[in-house]
Amino acid sequence: MLRAVHAEHPFYGVARLAIHLGWSEVKTRRIRNLAGIVIPTASKRHRYRRGIPEIPPAPNILGRHARFKDEDRPQDGMSYTDMTNVGAWVQDFTYLKFQGTWCYLAVVLDIQTRQIVGWRLGTNHSSQLTYEAMLDALSKYPPPAILHSDQGSEYLSYKHRDLCARFEIQLSCSAPGSPWQNGFMERWFGGFKLELGLLARFEDLAELHEGIALQVYYYNTKRIHTALRMSPAAYAARLKASTDERELVLQKVRG
Repeated sequence: MLRAVHAEHPFYGVARLAIHLGWSEVKTRRIRNLAGIVIPTASKRHRYRRGIPEIPPAPNILGRHARFKDEDRPQDGMSYTDMTNVGAWVQDFTYLKFQGTWCYLAVVLDIQTRQIVGWRLGTNHSSQLTYEAMLDALSKYPPPAILHSDQGSEYLSYKHRDLCARFEIQLSCSAPGSPWQNGFMERWFGGFKLELGLLARFEDLAELHEGIALQVYYYNTKRIHTALRMSPAAYAARLKASTDERELVLQKVRG
């Protein structure tokens, strides 16, 4: 059974395997080790030159919603539960080395549902690429209250500012050199690039684009998210059903 699940979800770690199989993590780890199953690790991050921002960075609004798990023990780390309930999207882009050149994937993620709500693939990391990823998200989902990014020039542009102003979205930025302040995106890219696999199997940019689309679909609809204990799409559907039920109750009370 474990081998069959691993064949379908080859990058599931112990936690996701345990959820899928309904086993304890101790049992899952023991049997996985006996089966000789090893999960690949991520490669080193590529560094690229940043452009000149057109607008000053916004304050880190999203970070205000992080809380210490225990105020008396800050070493225990932060809780991001409050952060996920403020109606925020986060955005970032990553590089993909393909056929001897660099491609760039810009992504927008809803941190409440963990769904990828928009993305674009391009051959440069311009503000136009990240702007189009945001347009893709807004074409399918209601606008968020907050849009968070790092302080890259790709996000500190007039077009981003004007788009967010039009939809009454508050911009938020991580501090310089603080990738953990956009940790939702950092973690997503790490897992995504591993699961996308070797890019050499794609013959051209069109095939790479299709492969990314299929991987995003798999992540959104099939892959268990350990924090949600289900796929992001299933969690979003549950939230919507709960909201719809609450609205019906309120209508009956009012009526």
